[in-house]
Amino acid sequence: MKRFTLAVALALAVAGCSSSGAPKTADAAPPLVMHAIDSGTFQENFNPFHLEGVNFGTTGMIYETLEYFNKLKPGEIKPWLALGHEWSNEGKTLTFTLRQGVKWTDGKPFTADDVAFTFTTMTRHPELNKGALEISGTKVLAPDKVRIDFRTTSYAKLFNISGNTGIVPKHLFEKENPVTFTNPKPVGTGPYKLSKFSAQLYEMTKNSAYWQPGKPVVPTIRFPAYTANAVQTGLQQGEIDWAGAFVPDIDKIYVQGKPEVNKYYFPPEGVVSLLPNLTHPVLSKPEVRQAISLAIDRDKIVKVAERGYTKVAHPTSIPMPGGEAFLPPEYKDASFQVDVEKAKELLKGVDPAQLTFTLLVPSPFTDWVNAAQLIREDLAKVGITVETRGVAFQDWVSKVGKGDFELSIRATPAGASPYFQMRSLLFSELAKPVGTAATGNYQRWKDETTDKLINDYAATENLAEQQRATQELGRIMVEKLPVLPLFYSPAWAQFRTNKYVGWPSEQDPYAMPSPYTSPDAAVVLLNLRPAGT
Repeated sequence: MKRFTLAVALALAVAGCSSSGAPKTADAAPPLVMHAIDSGTFQENFNPFHLEGVNFGTTGMIYETLEYFNKLKPGEIKPWLALGHEWSNEGKTLTFTLRQGVKWTDGKPFTADDVAFTFTTMTRHPELNKGALEISGTKVLAPDKVRIDFRTTSYAKLFNISGNTGIVPKHLFEKENPVTFTNPKPVGTGPYKLSKFSAQLYEMTKNSAYWQPGKPVVPTIRFPAYTANAVQTGLQQGEIDWAGAFVPDIDKIYVQGKPEVNKYYFPPEGVVSLLPNLTHPVLSKPEVRQAISLAIDRDKIVKVAERGYTKVAHPTSIPMPGGEAFLPPEYKDASFQVDVEKAKELLKGVDPAQLTFTLLVPSPFTDWVNAAQLIREDLAKVGITVETRGVAFQDWVSKVGKGDFELSIRATPAGASPYFQMRSLLFSELAKPVGTAATGNYQRWKDETTDKLINDYAATENLAEQQRATQELGRIMVEKLPVLPLFYSPAWAQFRTNKYVGWPSEQDPYAMPSPYTSPDAAVVLLNLRPAGT
């Protein structure tokens, strides 16, 4: 409650606009108050290499990627810091031509040295290589041209390379240990720069020398620390302009009869799954995972916990509609069915005393907490005892990343095609030893056939061959249950149009609308314009 009161007071203090919120001119544009993630406090970490504790906005608003991939329009790639790319050497060499005239916010020029340094840093510190890129070397060909070499064919990793890696300034990062450096005074090329920081509020102001002339229009972004309950009150009282939160009764709590101002847009952006830790001797048994899957009533989870905002996932986890060509033909019409008796039959050979697990969930994600309770009730019907355990968001991130859990719920982003989701869920190179932070495959699935299919996909640009590899991965998902898909993950986005317009919509899906998706949030900010203009 104390955090709630403080957060609301901060939001009121930072709002700083007229009662209507609308600016009279672009020069008088008001600040925009954002809520990206439920957090009582912030850590002063703006290092884009880091997996944990880094604040939202670091990648995209401060540190930019080479290209932008629109996940709502698969195949749509836009130049960003790079004007283009070219593959050679059978997909093992990638050359970027860079945008000229871009400067870091300390006035130094952005060059190919910065790009080469960013990727070389990943080879020197493998724990920072979030995309498990198989980089063998980099070479600066000219101030605006850089080459990256890979040990294996890497066509399919273009998104991880150029769409999901924030480029850092060599002249500053080379003086630091990037593993431990928290980067409290970030210098980027992006549209914003950090202007204030406290554990309860941080603020970014526009980069007046940004390379896109006249942008951004929004002069100041403020990030107050809201807890899950406080963010709903903040939305209800109009204190937050842009949020990415689950709101149980959104028309009553948020829209409040003002659909022309209080808008929301929830496109699917991945899959939410139940993760069984496969290093656990009981959960590593396929029959146990199959029994768990048969016992869970996913329709009820979607209806009760998710308030009908989304749909039950396809058993392959492949995003639908849109992923039809990637489905195994025999499982095209497959769906999850509850079968308690079959689940009990599968568990007959397992000592009942071993069927006791803890289900770890992030406390601020109230829909997931409710889903966990429903799963606990369902599994009790087949003799499995589950204790649900809610923990703080950062604690949950750390525990799941390091494999310190038995069961957990986690979302996996869809990426630019189903391949990215499958790779993140199943590629063994992402599965780190328990105790070491992983960037995917948190359940620690290891299977040579799976890895071969993922590598086969990455080794070709032929769409038909890529679809065949993904169909085989779908069969593994259905028949071996390395993870248990639950429902499609909505991109939560509530936004108000009394200050700014130009938000993404179903009619104009130019970027993911959720404020916690990077670098999409920066793309959204660059498309906003004052209301009434």
